[in-house]
Amino acid sequence: MRDSDRRMAQGKILTVVRSVRRRWRTRIFLRGLTWIAAITGAILLVSALSLEQMRFSVPSVIWLRILTWGTLVATTYWFILRHLFRRVSDEQVGLYFEEHEPSLEHSVVTALEAPKEAFSPALGDHLVQNALTRARKIKGGRRVEQGALYRLTGIITGIAVLGLSLVLLGPSHLRLGLAALLLPTRAAAAVNPYEVNIQPGDTTIARGSDQLVTATLGGFESSDVSIFTRKGPDQTFQRITMLLAESGDFEALLLGVDDPTEYFVEAAGVRSETFSIDVADLPYVDQLDLTYYFPRYTGLEPRTREDGGDIAALPGTLVEVRIHPTMVTSGGQFLLDGETAQNLSLEEDGTFLARLTVNEQGFYSIQLARENGDLVPASPEYRIDLLTDQEPSVHFSKPGRDVAASPIEEVYLEVSANDDYGIGDVRIVYSVNGEKEDTVPLFQGSGAPLPEVSTGHTLFLEEWELEPGDLIAYYALVRDNRTISGTRAVASDMFFLNVRPLERAYRQGEESGGQQQGGGGGETPETALSELQRQIISATFNLIRQRDSYDPEEFSENVVSVSLSQGRLKEQVGTLLERMQNRGLTRSDPGFRDVSSILPKAVEAMTNAQEDLDTEELREAIPDEQIALRYVQQAEETYERYVTQQQQQPGGGGGSQAAAEDLADLFELELDKLKNQYETVQRGAQRQADNELDELLEKLKELSQRQEQQAERQRRRAQASPQGAPSGGGTAQRELAEQTEEAARELLRLARENNDQQLEETARQLQQAAEAMRQSASQAGSTSTTEAQTALRRLEETRRQLEEARSDRARRDAQTAINQVEKLQEQQRDVQRQVRELPTSGAERSRVIEQLRERKDQMTDAVSELERELDRSAASSSADNPEAARALQDGANHIRESKLKEKLQYSRGTIEQWDPQSAVTLELTIEADLQALRDELERAAGAASQRERNPLEEALEEARELVRGMEAMERRLSEQGQQGQQGQQGQQGQQGQQGQQGQQGQQGDRSEAIGGGGRYSEAGAPTRGNPRPLNPEEIRQLQREFGQRGNQVRALREQLREVGRPAQELRAVLDAMEQFQREGIYADPSQVAQLQQEILDQLKRLEFGLRREVEGSAERSTTLGGSDEVPDGYRELVEEYYRALARGRPGGN
Repeated sequence: MRDSDRRMAQGKILTVVRSVRRRWRTRIFLRGLTWIAAITGAILLVSALSLEQMRFSVPSVIWLRILTWGTLVATTYWFILRHLFRRVSDEQVGLYFEEHEPSLEHSVVTALEAPKEAFSPALGDHLVQNALTRARKIKGGRRVEQGALYRLTGIITGIAVLGLSLVLLGPSHLRLGLAALLLPTRAAAAVNPYEVNIQPGDTTIARGSDQLVTATLGGFESSDVSIFTRKGPDQTFQRITMLLAESGDFEALLLGVDDPTEYFVEAAGVRSETFSIDVADLPYVDQLDLTYYFPRYTGLEPRTREDGGDIAALPGTLVEVRIHPTMVTSGGQFLLDGETAQNLSLEEDGTFLARLTVNEQGFYSIQLARENGDLVPASPEYRIDLLTDQEPSVHFSKPGRDVAASPIEEVYLEVSANDDYGIGDVRIVYSVNGEKEDTVPLFQGSGAPLPEVSTGHTLFLEEWELEPGDLIAYYALVRDNRTISGTRAVASDMFFLNVRPLERAYRQGEESGGQQQGGGGGETPETALSELQRQIISATFNLIRQRDSYDPEEFSENVVSVSLSQGRLKEQVGTLLERMQNRGLTRSDPGFRDVSSILPKAVEAMTNAQEDLDTEELREAIPDEQIALRYVQQAEETYERYVTQQQQQPGGGGGSQAAAEDLADLFELELDKLKNQYETVQRGAQRQADNELDELLEKLKELSQRQEQQAERQRRRAQASPQGAPSGGGTAQRELAEQTEEAARELLRLARENNDQQLEETARQLQQAAEAMRQSASQAGSTSTTEAQTALRRLEETRRQLEEARSDRARRDAQTAINQVEKLQEQQRDVQRQVRELPTSGAERSRVIEQLRERKDQMTDAVSELERELDRSAASSSADNPEAARALQDGANHIRESKLKEKLQYSRGTIEQWDPQSAVTLELTIEADLQALRDELERAAGAASQRERNPLEEALEEARELVRGMEAMERRLSEQGQQGQQGQQGQQGQQGQQGQQGQQGQQGDRSEAIGGGGRYSEAGAPTRGNPRPLNPEEIRQLQREFGQRGNQVRALREQLREVGRPAQELRAVLDAMEQFQREGIYADPSQVAQLQQEILDQLKRLEFGLRREVEGSAERSTTLGGSDEVPDGYRELVEEYYRALARGRPGGN
C-alpha cells in the first residue's frame, strides 16, 4: 500500500475517534446541564418564594442572590467544566468506543497503536483496514450513547417546560422574585415591588405643632398600618396605629411635637425608610376660634365655637376665623383650597382675623410669617362642609282629600307648612273649571322665623255663582325665607272640589269616608271616568312640580305615560258615546241626549290635553285636563240624576227604567277593563315601592349600627382628650353623612312618587340626621359627641317610623282587598238581578247572556288577581304582623277551598242552560262565598289595626298643631297692615272673577307658581305703629278660622278626658275663642292681638306639659345613665318655652 493510502486510512480511523469523543463530551454536557437545572432551579424557586415572605428586604435579596448564583457556578464547575477540561487520549476514546461496541473486538485500539509498534507495513495496513471495515458496519460510532442523549434531552426539556409553567401560571410574587434574583445588576432596593411612601418625609415644623403623616402603600394592601416614633436614639420606638383616609392612604396626626423625632411606617412586614422631624421655634396656630354669622333668613344668633377647626355651615354663612399663634408674628395668610384668599388682619390682642363666606365645599389652612418674613405652614388643612337648606314642605291638613260641596257651602281649607329655618309665605292657588288661576295669600313671614305654620282659609262658594258639575282645583304654594339665591315655590298636591246639588253633595261627603286623593277604590262605575281623569291631572301636576328631580330622558318617559293614559281614556269615552248612539238611546230618551251632548266636549278637551302632553307643554295641558274633568263630571251627574228619577217612578218607569239600566251596563262594560288595567299597574307600582322601602329600611338599620359605633368612639375620644383636642373620626363620620343623604334622597323620591306626606317628613328627618353627622365631623370633644348622639337619635326615629309604616302594610292590603271584594259583591248583586229578569227568548236574551258571560270573565280575573295579592301580602307581613298575615292567608285559602273562581266560570253556562230559579240559587251561593271572604278580610284588617298608639302622643300632636295655627294667626295679626291688604285684594279677585272669566290668560300665573324655576318677588317691610282696623272680609275669615280652632280644642279636651288627664287650660282657651265669634271685638285690633296671644300662651303651656309627660321617662333614663349631654329636643323645648313666656303680656295667664 502506498504511503498516501496508508495515511488516508489512518486519518479515517482518527475521524471516527474524534466523532466518538464529541458524543462523549455531549453526554457529559447534557448530564451536567440536567443536574445544574434541577439543583439551581430548585434553589431559585425556593429563594424567589422566600423573598415574598421576607417582603423583598435588601438583606434577603442580597443573600439569596449570592446563594442562587453561587449554586449555579458550583454546579456548572462540578458537573461540566471539570469533566470537559480533562485531557483524553485517542486510545482512551478507542477503548470507550470498543466498550460500547463489542463487535469491534479491540480493532480500533490495535489500529491506533499500529504505527507505534514494530509491525510489518502489510500487517499494519491490514489492521487499519479491518478497523475501518468494522467501524463502517456500526455507522462510524453514531450509535454510541444515543439512548442516553435522548433521555438527557428529554429530562432537560421537561425541566424547562416545568419552570416556564411555574413562571407563567404561578403567583405574581414568584415572577417578581425571579426577576429580583436573576438581575443582579439592579440595586437590591430597586427590585422591591412593595413600598411604603411617606409624606412629608424629612421635615422641619414649628415646636409644639401637630404634624400629619401620610402613608401610601405600593404593591400590596393591608388594613393594619402603624407608625413608629421615638424622640432620641437612646429611646425605644412607640407604635401608633394609622387610620384609613378617604383617599385610600393612611394617616396619623402627631400631636404637639416638641422635640426632634424619628419615625418610620410598617405594614404587613414592609417597612419604610426612617425619616426625621426637626423642630424649630416657628409660628404656629395654637387655637382657632370660629364665629358663625348665619344668613339673616335663618333667624339664628351668631355662635362662637372655641378651639375649632373644620367648618360646617349653610350657604351664605359668614365665618370669622380668629387665630391665636404660639408666638408673636408679623402677619400671615389665609389659604382657601391651597390658594391665597386674603391676608390676615392683626388685632390689638395679638390674634389674627380672617373672614370667609361659605358658598362651596373645600379646605382652608393658615400660613404665618417667620422673623425674616418668610411664610411657613402654621396649621393642617381644615375641611369646609356645606350644609343643605332643605326646601319647605306643604300639605293640606283639611280636608286633605277631594270632596264634594254644594254651591252654597262654606269650605274650610287648612294648610300646614314647615321648613328648617322658617316659612316665608304660604298661598292657596285655585282655578274654576280650568280657567285662569287666582292666588290667595295666607301667611307672610317677617320678624322671628316660624319653622312650622298652620293657617286656614274659607271658600264661600255661594258668592261664586257656581252650578252643579263645576270643578274647583286648588293647591298650596310655600316658600322659605331664603334670599341669597332666590326662592323657588314648592307646591302641595292638587285637590279637587266638585260642585254637586245639595242632596248629592251631602251623600258624597258621607260616602267618601276619608278617601285620599288618588287613593283608588270606592268609586262607582258611573264615577270611574272622573276618577281616572283626576289621576291624569294629578300625574301631570306632579310632573310639573317635581321636574327638577328627573333627568330629561326619565321626564320624557313619564310624560309619554301620562299622554298614553289620557289617550286611552279619550278612546274609552268615545267608545261609550258611540255605543250609546248605536243602541239608539240618544233618540229614545231626553236624558241620554243630555249625556251624549256633554261627552263630545270632554273628548275635545282630552284631545287638546293630549296634544299638549305630546309636546311636553304640561302647564298648557292642565287647563284642558280640568275642562275635560268638568264635562265628565257633568255627564256623570246627569246620568245619576236621570237614573235616580227613573228608579223613583212608580213601577220602575217601564221602558225608561230599562234604558237607564242599559246606560248603566254601558258604563260598567266599557270602564271595568280600563279600571282593572289601571288598578293592576297601580298594584305593581305599590309592590315596587314596598320592596324599595324594605331595602331602604335595611340600609337604615346598617347606618344606625355604624352611627352607634361612631358615637361611642367619639365619646371615648372626648374622654381621652378632654381639653378639646381634635377627636378624629371626621372622615368616617362624613362618609356616614354622605350615605345618609343618599338614603334621604331615595326616600324623598319614593315619597313624591307615591304622594306620601309622612314619608316626605321622614326623609326630612333623615336629612337632618346627615347634617348632625356633618356637624359632628367638624367639631371636637363633647360637642362632637353630642352631635353624633343627635344624629343617632334621628336615625333611630326615622327607622322606627319606617318600621311602623311597614307594619301598617297589612292593614292597607287588607283594606284594599275589602274594597275589591265590595266591588265584586256589587257586580254579583247586579248579575243576580239580570239573571232573575233574563228574557225567556229572543235577541235580547242572547245579548244579555253575552254581557253576563263577559262580566263573569272579568270577575274571575279579579278574583284570581285578588288571590295572588293576598298570598303576597301574607308573605310580606308574616314577620311584622303574623296574626294579620295568617288572616290574609286564610282569605286566600278561602278562595281556593270554596272554588270561587271555578263557580264563576261554571255559572257562565248555567245562565243559559238552567232554569232561572236554579241559576239564581248558584248566584246566591257565589254571593255567600264573597261575603265569607269579606268577613275573613275584615278579621285581617282588625288584626292589623291592633297596634295602639299612646293617646297622650296623639294629644301632643293635636296640641302642637294648634300652636302652629295660632302662631301663624299671631303673625298675620301683627302684620295686618301688609298682609291684610294682600288678603283683601286676593278675596276681591276671588269674588269678582269666578265662573265668568274666559279662556284668555289662563296661563298667566301658572308659569310663576309651580315648577320651571318660578320665583316669588320679595315682600315689603311690615307695617309699623298702630294696626289699622280689620275689614269685613278679614273679620269673616278670622271668625271662620277661630271656629275651626275651637272645634280642635274641644276635640283635644275630649281626648284628654278619656285618658284622665286634666285640661283646665282649655276651658280658658275656649272662653277666649268664643269671644272671637262676636264681631264687636274686632273693632279694637290691639284687643284681638292681646286675646290671641293669651290663647297662644295657654296652648304652649299645655304642649310643654304634654311633651314632658310623653318624653319624661326617656329623659329621666338619659339622666340616670350618667351622661352629661342634654338631649337636643329637650334643650330646644326649654328655650322655646322661655321665649314664649318672655313674649307674654304681664296680664296674661
